[in-house]
Amino acid sequence: MAASSAVYPVLQWAVAVGRGAAGVPELWVATNEGNSYIPVGVFIPRSMSLAARFDADFDARWVGWSNPGETAVRAIQARGDVVSAVATSWPHESEIMREATPDVVVGVTASSRPAEAAATTLTRSRSHRLETVDASLFLDMQRADPAVVDSYALLVTQEAVFNCAAEMPGVAESVARAILSRRWPTEQDWVALESEYQSAVLMASAQRPGLIGIEDPQQLLTYQSEASLCRRMEALLSWRQGNVSDVVYAARCAGVLLPLSMAVDA
Repeated sequence: MAASSAVYPVLQWAVAVGRGAAGVPELWVATNEGNSYIPVGVFIPRSMSLAARFDADFDARWVGWSNPGETAVRAIQARGDVVSAVATSWPHESEIMREATPDVVVGVTASSRPAEAAATTLTRSRSHRLETVDASLFLDMQRADPAVVDSYALLVTQEAVFNCAAEMPGVAESVARAILSRRWPTEQDWVALESEYQSAVLMASAQRPGLIGIEDPQQLLTYQSEASLCRRMEALLSWRQGNVSDVVYAARCAGVLLPLSMAVDA
């Protein structure tokens, strides 16, 4: 929470403890953006599993659900396990969580300032966010020739901007064309894109489903469109920071699933 508060302050977090037939505790982490989206520069412990990406139907139904504690609980129950505890930054009580376990804490606040948070540092015990959605791809990218990785990042960028969904704002397409032609966007373009991105993040956060605990198919569709636009713009902005793994992660969250072999073949 502390690590993400500086880069994505609208995000809510939850961690739940699940126990399977053997009774061994397993930690599940969830956020209320996308399918447990993790912001850039935040690295979760390898001991935690995302409350997402184990079942496509589950992801489609609960994407962006406002209360991440409920998402974590539902994920554990969907796997047939028992919930033994849940803690969330979401400030409101929930019957779903209370019915699952008496050990519930809501309204949890960050325990440190962002600069002091352990989750801001990638260590051997913490995962880059791309690892949380595709560990093998992340490892393959670390081992591949840098030129292949760069070409792959360009491929997924092109797919995210021009072939993924509806047209993007003009400044985003302008930045994308500059990147794809291996020119560097102007500082003015970067600033304009960042402004568009921040506005899109706020718009998506206002459309998250389940704000009053009710499923609304139309709101879900609206949120999915807004959230996808955020990740597509984030893929472009990640080029500015120079980390291609973040480029690929953002594109993945927008639905781009190209294999690394496409860059090798090209």
